Amino acid sequence: FFAPSTPRKLVKVSTPGGTSRLIKKESSKTKENKSTVAGATSNLVNAIIGAGIVGIPYAIKECGLVAGIILVVLCAILTEKSLRVLVDTAKHVDVPSYETLFESTYGSAGFYFISVNMLIMAYGGCLSYLTIIKDTLPILLGVERGDVGMERAILVVSTMAIILPISMQRDMADLAKTSKISVIFQCFMVLVVVIFSPVSETLEENGGLLAIASESVIETSTIFIGLGVLSFAFVCQHSAFIVAGSLEKPTKERWGMATSRALSLCLVLEAACGIAGYLAFLEKTQGDVLNNFLVLGGSITKAANLARGLLCTTMFFVYPVDSFVCRHVLVVLFFRGRRAHEGDDASVLNRRDRRIAMTLIIYFSSLIPALFVESVGSVLALTGTIAGSSLSYIGPGMIYLAVYGDEFLKKVEEVWGKFDGSTDTAPAETDVESSRLLTTRQPNETTATEQSFFKSVSWYLLLMPIWCEVAKMGKTKLKEFKEKEALKSPHINRLGKVARPSLQMVPANIPRVGSADGGLMPKFPTPKYGATAGGNKAIGAAILAQQRSASVRAASPAPADLDEPPTWYDFCVAIFFVVFGTIAMCAGMFSILTAK
Repeated sequence: FFAPSTPRKLVKVSTPGGTSRLIKKESSKTKENKSTVAGATSNLVNAIIGAGIVGIPYAIKECGLVAGIILVVLCAILTEKSLRVLVDTAKHVDVPSYETLFESTYGSAGFYFISVNMLIMAYGGCLSYLTIIKDTLPILLGVERGDVGMERAILVVSTMAIILPISMQRDMADLAKTSKISVIFQCFMVLVVVIFSPVSETLEENGGLLAIASESVIETSTIFIGLGVLSFAFVCQHSAFIVAGSLEKPTKERWGMATSRALSLCLVLEAACGIAGYLAFLEKTQGDVLNNFLVLGGSITKAANLARGLLCTTMFFVYPVDSFVCRHVLVVLFFRGRRAHEGDDASVLNRRDRRIAMTLIIYFSSLIPALFVESVGSVLALTGTIAGSSLSYIGPGMIYLAVYGDEFLKKVEEVWGKFDGSTDTAPAETDVESSRLLTTRQPNETTATEQSFFKSVSWYLLLMPIWCEVAKMGKTKLKEFKEKEALKSPHINRLGKVARPSLQMVPANIPRVGSADGGLMPKFPTPKYGATAGGNKAIGAAILAQQRSASVRAASPAPADLDEPPTWYDFCVAIFFVVFGTIAMCAGMFSILTAK
């Protein structure tokens, strides 16, 4: 069951002698289904906006109106940037998944660390979605509160009828249609909140928007609680590689279109819901803003029930996304073979028995706690805080510094000199004449001392020893990883590949011709047979190598992306990711542990 196996079928072929025989050929059904940019965008939006959107008004209340809006925008920008960083870095290393990307620079420990965090984050999402359905759907159907048996029955029947069949799909691209429906429902839900929120009455009672904003710029005592909520409202990095791999022609441009559109829509929806919800209820805003509507009565209560129904419906379509992530992690952890290790879910799960068994295991392991446990919120919040910070912010920053460790160390040496904070880069041995010249051209001792002091202080103030150690470890591990990968057979990366400039070594006077991969390759003059070293054997070997190269280029996707060298800006963003993720983790843990 767990052994590597590629689905194959027997094909009848003819031999040169006129006979026929059966050979095993890989089935075309193993090819992964792909989605358009719109489908990938819908899946991303579905992965980001779950039940957390109704808590955005509460987060803004804890941060302050002005600070809360700024943090919502900041979290959206950081999420979009981190999604690009992860996929671009994976293309650079030529790996297809988050786990193998961490494995390339942090070894097997990094592989299991990311895998476990992905499983925790996705399983927590599945459990929370089922809990919301259990608490919401029976009320909408008219079941009285406290009828536990009926609540459990409704949860089992509804999820087995809707969630389970959707989760049985093999590829993420198959969820594009249901994700689009979910996005439409989410937009309508936010629209209901914005329209029926008593914003105008609240503004009139409190002196207008400017008066409220001036009194609620920033809440210094509770801003970290709001930051802990907002920073995880956009978490979707655990499903980023699955969505990116499902995209047809996953170039940097097309993936950037999907991420920018998805995060722009999420920013609009969450900002609209958060601002309208907070301005309507101010300091009375609850953790679930829909609960505030219930006490208003009349048509507003009916609107709140409509919004709650739309939210409940989206849970049926959001659950399969996290279920796919859980299934992916189980594939890479328990199944053997190269395809399973690299996260090629399509080839592993093409066997129906595997797909059904794993989907049922995930479903029942999340259903049973949702049926019998009243509240697992604190445990899920704590583990989700740690896993979310690791996957969304700390992970992308650490992986970028490690993958581009060699470039980072070179840039650091240009500014600070040696990696110990010392600025002395002069050669140890110089002749007498050279030392005189250096002495006469040196600046005054006071300026040199000030510069050395400033660089030494900035070295430790910016935590450069930590970043340099990460870069050096990543540089060493990445070299070992590439040496191991070079011994394996070539394979096609589902994320595509990047084109690296490699013609600098070819003389400029050699003409270029078009190649099968869309680039330019040098056209060397064809030697005559008699002048070829090695005779006919060398000619045959050259022809065979050319045929193999042409076949590989024809089977591989065109390298439409260009590998761009990192800049100081990229490294500063990576470091900011790590710092922000650490702060967000501490803020989330503080808010959970101090909650009453």
